[in-house]
Amino acid sequence: MANPVMPNGIKPVVAGYSMDEPGGVLRTDVAGGIPRYGMDWDRGVQRFKVTLILDALQFSIWTAFYHHVIRKGSITFDMQLDSGFGVVPHAVNILPGSYTAARTGGIMIVVSFTAEAESDVYDMSAADGSELVDIYNLYGSGLNAFFDRLGRFATFESNVLDFGL
Repeated sequence: MANPVMPNGIKPVVAGYSMDEPGGVLRTDVAGGIPRYGMDWDRGVQRFKVTLILDALQFSIWTAFYHHVIRKGSITFDMQLDSGFGVVPHAVNILPGSYTAARTGGIMIVVSFTAEAESDVYDMSAADGSELVDIYNLYGSGLNAFFDRLGRFATFESNVLDFGL
């Protein structure tokens, strides 16, 4: 069964958006030496601080979604987040005790909470990640232009070659 999805038009604001690290790294002090670091686990969720600025209608829709559809964040739902590769859907839960809603001096309501989600970086393999870094080291800030040009060649210009497929 698919996850519930955030109601249309309700999106986090950029200014109140941040994330922390996914954890899984241990640090052990060593007497008279450099501390030792090691992996305890890989992957893991990150916490995203999310702010929604809603008008009265959006707030009523959000409140119904929050209480009845996602059961106060205990049911995983899909939300548009940027964990490093652009804004894409992430499966999230709301961290208990992090939800607040406050009416501003006007008619807007500011809803804030901490969402936990796994970064979409794990959709690529470790080899893909290393290759991406290698390509960046080769092209630098021109990497986006390279990918745009490659995409144009692969989806449009190569069609004139008529591979006989």
